[in-house]
Amino acid sequence: MFNLLARQFEKPDGLLGKITGLIMFLENRKINRWSIKRLHIKKGDRILEIGYGPGFAVKEIMESTRKVTLDGIDLSESMKQTAEKRNQCYIREGKVKLYSGDISSYQPNHLYNKVLSVNNYPLWEKPNQSLKRIYHMMAAGGQITLTVQPREDGAGAQTARDLGESMTRDLTEAGFHNISVAFKKVRPVLTVSVSAHK
Repeated sequence: MFNLLARQFEKPDGLLGKITGLIMFLENRKINRWSIKRLHIKKGDRILEIGYGPGFAVKEIMESTRKVTLDGIDLSESMKQTAEKRNQCYIREGKVKLYSGDISSYQPNHLYNKVLSVNNYPLWEKPNQSLKRIYHMMAAGGQITLTVQPREDGAGAQTARDLGESMTRDLTEAGFHNISVAFKKVRPVLTVSVSAHK
């Protein structure tokens, strides 16, 4: 049963996927808001969210900073449908575009000022390769923020600290600089957020 639920958090699908999406929506609200704040979004920014899930952060960003455009990519087609319903007015206006797929094969035709990923980085199949691709998708001076609350069995504060070090190494290897690491106490486990610039 645990493995089934774990798969749903990675790639939600069907009825169980909808329930998983609701859990993700409720659990991630504080973390999403904190991560968005760390991203320092400004008018005119073009934003990419990787792993948008049920679309909470998309809606939060669009409601708080209207003069931005946002693209999102998520592994789950089910989450795409949920996020599209939640953000249909912004999609109709052409301000939001949501895709399903893996970040390692995503090919935009423009550059991003800001990139956000919450509770998704550990699911990336090719994290190092993907970060290098993201680096080339970003405008000079652009910022990326990766936030993760460890969810695996036995995860604790040290897991978050180790993850912070690992993400810092990966971002450095991909070419990012000016890296900052922050932690937030959110139940049930300490959450880590790493920001960096191109």
